[in-house]
Amino acid sequence: MFFIVNSQHSINALLALHTPPAGIFLYDHLGGFDSHYKNPLVTAIDQYAATHGQTLLVKYHQFLPQQVQKNYPNLKFEFELTDFAIKNFKSFTNYKDFPVRRYEHFICSFNGIGHVSRQLLVAALHQRGWINLAAVSKNFSFSTKMIDGHIQSYVGDQARVYRKFFITADSEQFFQTVSGFGHDSFSHAQNINTLENILTSSFLNIISETVATSSVPYVTEKSLYSVVTKGLFLAYAQPSWHRCLEQQYGLKPYHNLFDYKFDSITNPVSRLIELLGMISKFEKLSAADKHDLYQLEKDAIEYNYHYYFSGKLLTTLLDQYG
Repeated sequence: MFFIVNSQHSINALLALHTPPAGIFLYDHLGGFDSHYKNPLVTAIDQYAATHGQTLLVKYHQFLPQQVQKNYPNLKFEFELTDFAIKNFKSFTNYKDFPVRRYEHFICSFNGIGHVSRQLLVAALHQRGWINLAAVSKNFSFSTKMIDGHIQSYVGDQARVYRKFFITADSEQFFQTVSGFGHDSFSHAQNINTLENILTSSFLNIISETVATSSVPYVTEKSLYSVVTKGLFLAYAQPSWHRCLEQQYGLKPYHNLFDYKFDSITNPVSRLIELLGMISKFEKLSAADKHDLYQLEKDAIEYNYHYYFSGKLLTTLLDQYG
């Protein structure tokens, strides 16, 4: 029997077991991994295994880099999707028709739970003047002081320089506002109908991935909103997230348009600034120019669309474990 770990409470229950379980199933984002590829919950599991003189099998619905395995010699990691993840990836299989593409908005972005990375993302988007509340949601409030603290924690003595990419004179008023589109975080089949007009009227969907401040890629179903509406997307996510999406999940990137150098930057503040700076060159283009650029990625867009609806995406993931 596998023991599920997703919180400190579940760790406490594990430590109370005198006989180790057959294995561990890690669930959810676990709060992410730090810059040394360590996580407090996983560290506790490794110490528990060492105490009992065993190597524990640990299954996770995310692909973990070798650095994580090296940190935890008493654990053997395997990739395996949860039933919940499979359900999420199947959410769009009956969605076939979407509105005609147009270019009313430069970007769209959907920001639900207010993780640190989402606070940084919407602050940086506001600083650039890229937030149109008809296309960008922010379902949480925060303060300028909090953003200052986040920046300080990641860039230290350079905080005064980086602050200018996140904070303006009217930031505090914006930070305190909450706005959304009334969608349910877990009802993707319903959400796609709510968001389809926003997705198809925006040049680019900037995905605010879960806990982008982590050092380990955490891939969810968020990219599929653009895949099934044949749109362009980039993610403010963990380092190597886009590489993982291509190599492990099989979705094609848009190399004709975008420079993915930002994907290898480990510092989350620097990575976000590099991402937004890279796409800024597209901001002032006309709708006709954006349409032409979209056509340059037509092959990748069509490939991803058919890759999902053929079932190959899920098959690719399911084939990676027994």
